[in-house]
Amino acid sequence: MIIRHASEPIGGLALEDTFVAYDDLEDELGQATVQQTMADMICPARPHMLLVRAKCAPEARDALLGAATARALMLARMVPDAAARIYTQCAPEDQELMGALTALGYKDDDGLVRMRRVLQRGPIVKPLPAQCTIVRDYLIDEDESRFFLERYNAMFARERDVAWLNGLKNLPDFARLLVVAPTGLAGEMVTWSDQGRGVVGIIQTTPAWQRKGVGSYLMELARIYWLERGLREAYFDVWARLTGAVRLAATSGFRPDEMLMRYPGIDVG
Repeated sequence: MIIRHASEPIGGLALEDTFVAYDDLEDELGQATVQQTMADMICPARPHMLLVRAKCAPEARDALLGAATARALMLARMVPDAAARIYTQCAPEDQELMGALTALGYKDDDGLVRMRRVLQRGPIVKPLPAQCTIVRDYLIDEDESRFFLERYNAMFARERDVAWLNGLKNLPDFARLLVVAPTGLAGEMVTWSDQGRGVVGIIQTTPAWQRKGVGSYLMELARIYWLERGLREAYFDVWARLTGAVRLAATSGFRPDEMLMRYPGIDVG
């Protein structure tokens, strides 16, 4: 088996961050890549995030994962002032892949967890943060849509565009719920429904209003909204490592239901 860097860019990545496996007849067996992101706002403890992806034949898996992981370790150490997290995806039931990743130094210590709650009627008991008001809209205004995308991309270190947002706005029961302070936005949630269940799609609090009850109040606003739409259940998909989101879900009545995807990783620094 031969491992080389790709001859052409893959997904806009530098050639040094790509790997292609070939058999002895030069037939391609698969590819692996390393994508790095600085996620200072959502992962301040480990802002340097390096995602290893491999799509390949079984016989090339270990070699490609090993090459990509070695490259990710090198990239992590090139930014010594930012602790790093190297991670990849593993289906919950794929014990064979998890075994191969464990041999490379990955730990099965993170994942995307679906949390559910049954909705109950009743008044909002969480206090609205002082001097704040609530707003519900549907992101129809173009300027508001642009500002939302800018905040989202900054918070989650993404590069989402208007087409992506328009796709969200076309989902059933789409709405944006906001807590607004005298100085501007304190927090917002985007929600929709999926097969008769409310969805916490996106929730974010501005830095000045974190840990002041904004997220909890947004969850209560969403509960009222879902009940208005005739929904009786809701779910919230959270990364286990994002302890703030897990805590918010738990204190809002959500309970772990299933692991959707494992994200084994290596912490560097």
